[in-house]
Amino acid sequence: MQIPTQSKGFEALPQELVDAVIDQNLDDLGALHASSLVCSSWTSASQRHLFSHVHFYNHSNFRFYRAKPTKNSHQIDRFYNLITTYPHLARLVKSVEVEPLLDASQEEFLGLTLQKLENLERISLDLGGYYWDELSQCMRDALLTTFRSPRVTNLELREGLFFKCADFLALLGACEHLKRLSLFYMSCDDLDEVIDTSDTPLPKGMNLKLDSLTLSLYEHSYLPLMHRLLQLQELMDLSHLHRLSVLTAGTGHLNERIETTKEILRLNSHSLEHLVLNVCLGEPLSKLIDITQLRSIQVKLWWVRCDQHTDAVEWLRWLAETFTDLAKHRIEEVTFEVFYCGELTNHASEWNALDTVLGNIPSLRRVDVKLDCYDGLKGRWRHHNEYPSSIAADVKTILPAISKKNILSHEVAANYHS
Repeated sequence: MQIPTQSKGFEALPQELVDAVIDQNLDDLGALHASSLVCSSWTSASQRHLFSHVHFYNHSNFRFYRAKPTKNSHQIDRFYNLITTYPHLARLVKSVEVEPLLDASQEEFLGLTLQKLENLERISLDLGGYYWDELSQCMRDALLTTFRSPRVTNLELREGLFFKCADFLALLGACEHLKRLSLFYMSCDDLDEVIDTSDTPLPKGMNLKLDSLTLSLYEHSYLPLMHRLLQLQELMDLSHLHRLSVLTAGTGHLNERIETTKEILRLNSHSLEHLVLNVCLGEPLSKLIDITQLRSIQVKLWWVRCDQHTDAVEWLRWLAETFTDLAKHRIEEVTFEVFYCGELTNHASEWNALDTVLGNIPSLRRVDVKLDCYDGLKGRWRHHNEYPSSIAADVKTILPAISKKNILSHEVAANYHS
């Protein structure tokens, strides 16, 4: 009897099993590349992950740009040549991240490349501190053409500036099919001028109905920008969001950050299912939104600078009150991201009160605790190997009821890796 070769043995495996094996190695670039060489069925499954998200990085030395190549990074000219030779790879791309392309030889490939990505659903533009107008006309035209595509429903804008608010709104107006919008540290130079007037021309036909909104707002830019967006309720409907993330940062203005967050929350009526916050609202969440549909909540608790953030005791008491209300409904997942210095087990009585409330929520099936500890002596966040061996026991100590239900997990150096 003829013994099958190794390659035929791999080809005989059920595709469901092949997919399961590859899905376990999504973050291992070497494993994905190795898997793609096994046989044809493994190649297609591996390439689906290798090319689902691509990052076109700027390799020019002109001006400082801090973004570093990742496992999905490509020089755009080489990627264009790749998908021209192997067209099926272009159909695998669902998400693209673009940086300012400062080299004219790169810019000409952007429009050509984006045209080939027929299944593109998401585009992320990281301006890296540049103004939109600093991009070449060629690059802006290529991006706006892509934004208008009915397939592109997810847009992310990072760390950029606009000279005029009208230009920012015109960009949003080009994304008429948008369902998910993420804005990270975006601002406009003339916000103070247009905040109380109606002089800013609004894009014709702009009528966005968003399902998801993610906002990261910093210092003086966040308040006027959000006020301007709040004035556009007829043009950008935020009343039926299912996902909302509002994160504010800065060296002060805590009360303004809290009030801005509350304003955004009040725009949602009855549909919100997933919520992310990083400020203590100081009043029941049920007074701001309809919590009956809420299924998950993620809270970032900053306890490093008392002069810039809410006190830890006040935070924990507010959380206990909030989850007392949520216990009456169907909250299923909770994530606490704790940024702290000192001992995690401080404020034992407040932790115990929160743990008691969480332990009495029958629908709760997962609680994640993500920890980042600031080392004041070294002036930096602790590396993964610098956390004490007792940290797992400490997490169980502050949330014993949740631990007993076997729904508690924890992660150290969750945001600030070594």
